[in-house]
Amino acid sequence: MKRSTPASANEISLPTFMPRRIVSGGQTGVDRGALDFAMAIGIEHGGWCPKGRMAEDGTIPSHYEMSEIEVRDYKVRTEKNVVDSDATLILYERSLRSGTALTRRCCIAHDKRLLVVNLDGGN
Repeated sequence: MKRSTPASANEISLPTFMPRRIVSGGQTGVDRGALDFAMAIGIEHGGWCPKGRMAEDGTIPSHYEMSEIEVRDYKVRTEKNVVDSDATLILYERSLRSGTALTRRCCIAHDKRLLVVNLDGGN
């Protein structure tokens, strides 16, 4: 596997690969950023979202290829996305909380691969 080379002492080297599909719950922030990235580079994207395409900012835009679950329950959506994924990347600042913490718990409960990255280094 080809590895990237750090440009500075503050960067880490991780394996490089191209996912075949990005799965997201379609919420604002990192969720939609991941979907936008998939669309921009031309890979498949999607995931489960609550009934009515519900999001914290209103309705998830229709250009995202999301599948609605039968209920308006974020917890059900999160678990379905974890189960349907090969691995999960969690990016967060300060502390894991709310839906992000739930995602981590679901990954552990379903024995799914997980990479958790604190973007502010815990400060």
